[in-house]
Amino acid sequence: MREAILFFLYPAGSLGTAIYLTFFNGDTYNWWNWLILVPINLFLGSIWPIYWTVLHWAF
Repeated sequence: MREAILFFLYPAGSLGTAIYLTFFNGDTYNWWNWLILVPINLFLGSIWPIYWTVLHWAF
């Protein structure tokens, strides 16, 4: 049962974190920094437990 919950929770947290970082974090985007910030946001979304416990509060 626990594995089934985590099976759906982890991708949902990853997608939610990537969307939050891309659209709601307060960064201003222009045409070229989409090439830099979106891949970084997707990577941080994939390690979302580390981001929300350590990195979000450090910066």
